[in-house]
Amino acid sequence: MSLSKSKFIQVGKIGRPKGTKGLLRLHCFLNDDRDINKFDSFYLEDESTIKIKIVSFDKKSPIININNIDNRTDVEFYVNKTIFLQKEKLKPTKENEYYFHDLENLDVINNKNEIVGRVVSVVNFGAGDLLEIYFQKSSKNEFFRFTEQNFPSVNISEKKITIKS
Repeated sequence: MSLSKSKFIQVGKIGRPKGTKGLLRLHCFLNDDRDINKFDSFYLEDESTIKIKIVSFDKKSPIININNIDNRTDVEFYVNKTIFLQKEKLKPTKENEYYFHDLENLDVINNKNEIVGRVVSVVNFGAGDLLEIYFQKSSKNEFFRFTEQNFPSVNISEKKITIKS
């Protein structure tokens, strides 16, 4: 059984243990690692609920405790598990701000209101957000900087984004 992508979003992956007191590393996919502590509960792919608390940071990643477990043997079960959050728990975005998952799978529309492609993914390698778009005519994926100049109109409710051509 797996969680529905329409209701849940992947927010991290649990890494290997650190020390003997039940602490684990966390590979966090949120904009700010510290935001993990703003949520009460998370879900694993099997729909079980866990509680996560960041207790410290090291050079590589946040260090977390799960369900107040205090020994290494019991937390090893969680290593490499993906963690999810209910989308409804995310705070609403401001005007002209979007969650990556809201942009994925939008139809890409040209200035003639024709569908020319679809947003495959949204990535950020450190220099700004990029939309990966699959273009129907060429059957190829291309990356574009996600700026208002390149994409003057975004309509999440209609599931479309306009690309400047």
